[in-house]
Amino acid sequence: MVQHQGRRWGHGPLHRATCGAQPGLEARRGSRRELDRVPDSSAELDQPGGGGVNILVVDDQRSARRVLSGMLRALPEVTVAEASDLESGRALIAEAPFDVAFLDLRLTPDPTNRDGLVLLEELRESTPTRAVMVTAYNDMAEVRAAMRAGAYDYVLKEDLCEEILGALVEDVRARASLESEVLTLRARAHGGLARFGYVGASEPVRRLHGLVERVALSDRPALVVGPSGSGKELVVRAIHSMGPNPEAPFFAINCGAMPENLVEDLLFGHERGAFTGADRDAPGYLSAVERGTLFLDEIAELAPTLQAKLLRVLETRRFRRLGSVEETKFEGRVVAATHADLAARVHESRFREDLFHRLDVLRIRVPALDERREDIPLLLAHFASEQSRRIRFHESALSALKNRSWPGNVRQLRNLVDRITVFSDDEIITEASLRSLEEPTAPAQDPLREAARSLLASSIEDKLEAMESALIREALELSDGNKSAAARLLGVHRKVVERRLQRDGES
Repeated sequence: MVQHQGRRWGHGPLHRATCGAQPGLEARRGSRRELDRVPDSSAELDQPGGGGVNILVVDDQRSARRVLSGMLRALPEVTVAEASDLESGRALIAEAPFDVAFLDLRLTPDPTNRDGLVLLEELRESTPTRAVMVTAYNDMAEVRAAMRAGAYDYVLKEDLCEEILGALVEDVRARASLESEVLTLRARAHGGLARFGYVGASEPVRRLHGLVERVALSDRPALVVGPSGSGKELVVRAIHSMGPNPEAPFFAINCGAMPENLVEDLLFGHERGAFTGADRDAPGYLSAVERGTLFLDEIAELAPTLQAKLLRVLETRRFRRLGSVEETKFEGRVVAATHADLAARVHESRFREDLFHRLDVLRIRVPALDERREDIPLLLAHFASEQSRRIRFHESALSALKNRSWPGNVRQLRNLVDRITVFSDDEIITEASLRSLEEPTAPAQDPLREAARSLLASSIEDKLEAMESALIREALELSDGNKSAAARLLGVHRKVVERRLQRDGES
């Protein structure tokens, strides 16, 4: 008998007395029949129900899998998915979160196969799923290895019955509920979004707060979308601070503000001698973040080559520093943000579809200020309290500001308060005070029309080619010669830029 700290399911005297071996669950591998085998890597999934425990059963023997799944489905509020081998198990884990996974040790006819242990280690590294090993008496050495590798528990095939499984599932349910309650209380103790500068009491903000609380409890990737200036980074910081590891590091990187090679170095780090000037080892954010949050702002602007590398990190939870042959484990959480329509970028082949689906596990949409105008008085009071001198807003000013359009969202409103503090002598800001700060604006000019008229008036023969070449040269100049960055500025693929340069005889 093997003992370990914590639970002992399926092998204690009480369990041996209350239930015995179940038909179709053979203890010894040598007695398997070809009739029980599944020819392909099939995976079967119940329709998800409302709440409860999500369970994954992985066993290559069809009869054993069906008997175990049947017992589990007889339990209340349980959803069961089935997989027949390592790859189909991985596929289901990638698609949906599971509370507990029942894993057979061997997932092929090979008696030396240990794919169940492989899947156990992958679950421990990249998910909160609790792994329960399903084995026979003659596999106790592997059980010891599984417990050392981090298995939540084990259960013997000879002793399987609904009583044992029910007790185990209830234990998982109770622990998950307790953890969720603790994290929810921690989130509320942080004061919600307002503590991070995201002020508002409107219905859109209340909905947003509820989403942030839920997303913060997970460790899966999240995608925060919303217009520029709406407060996406504040939301991401709230997700981190309200989550399970608020004391862990938080790193942010703007994917569109730096050249591709710099973004890669910041993310992955490098070994000494990896490139010219690399005179010492430098850890990247992927390792320095530990169990914290890696915030990828403007993810839509990430270069295609880095999109592929990021996808591999999310899939394998491992990466290599530049110049290194050794893999490092990624333990953190990725939260990305963008104001762009990523689905449209995918349709235009400007963003990887597989990466999009990896990031779009948990989506939060941050509302524009025009969608929550009733929050403007609260925001004005909040921004005014941060100024170097005291200012207050009269009802006439509040009414005028609530009726304005805010294409720059909260950022634009905050900038206005900063300007008022500097340029207005009034303590009480009225509608007249606002008008006095407004500068007369000239009629808007169409820059494309002005550029076209200027070029048409020139003596250049091939004006279309000249305009195209000028745009490419200017984009390269602004991007310090980085073709990928220049292509993003132009809104085209990198290969378009390369073809035009080759046509013009430039490298």
